[in-house]
Amino acid sequence: MTGQVFLGGACGGTDWRRQIAIPLLERAGVTYFNPQLEIGEWTPAREVVEMEAKSAADVLLYVVAANTRGVATVAEVAHALGTRRRVSLAITDIGPDDRLYGTIPGCAERDDLNRGRVFIRTMAQKAGVPVFREVESAVRHAIQMLQGKESTLTTEDVRAVLSKVGFKDGRFLVEVSDGGFLMEFVCEEPDVATGAVQTYHGRKWHISWEATPSDIVRTAFKAVVTWQEHEARERFTYRGVPVFGPHCDVDALVHLMAGTDDSRA
Repeated sequence: MTGQVFLGGACGGTDWRRQIAIPLLERAGVTYFNPQLEIGEWTPAREVVEMEAKSAADVLLYVVAANTRGVATVAEVAHALGTRRRVSLAITDIGPDDRLYGTIPGCAERDDLNRGRVFIRTMAQKAGVPVFREVESAVRHAIQMLQGKESTLTTEDVRAVLSKVGFKDGRFLVEVSDGGFLMEFVCEEPDVATGAVQTYHGRKWHISWEATPSDIVRTAFKAVVTWQEHEARERFTYRGVPVFGPHCDVDALVHLMAGTDDSRA
């Protein structure tokens, strides 16, 4: 396979290139440019080499991890998205316990750094570029793009199809996810116990990047069938008890069934 991937993102002591990306790329026969040097070896002259490598790359892979500030990377990603380069992204927010070079950042700094991540997620969503949580998923997506298998399906495409689907007064929410999209049915209905009208969210359903409009509509139908089944399980009773209720804890069910036959415990 031809094609080259630029391994962008913070360098320093990060090891995702060596541990994850490079082995996957080499197994797939994909060439790559690795800008990572030993700590202290980078000089301004190196920037020229990296810029040339970015220009020559077929896919730009960027990782913004929870253990890096990623300020420069956020700027690079924004530029790449704005110029409509082929980009694969793995982004993780910085949590309250994550350390940046051995130090836990304060709340204000963490919020500022995460705001940059939110910004490029929003840009990516508008550009129809998926954002992954795991580096491996982003690397595999980069390989798929070089294989010509990337999808042209965007979030707006999925929403356009779902806008033509009608069921009760509900609506469908769509978000980008690993390997495609997640679709969720939302509707206002009266609570079974109190009768008060509330907004309910169904489970999330996966839609592949390769899905056709028919696939999307069939998944939407499955979502509303499951929605109705959920309500039926809540309202169906035997001796006044919803014996097939959807809210039973599975571990409690295990103990219940095991109790009917001690040999199953």
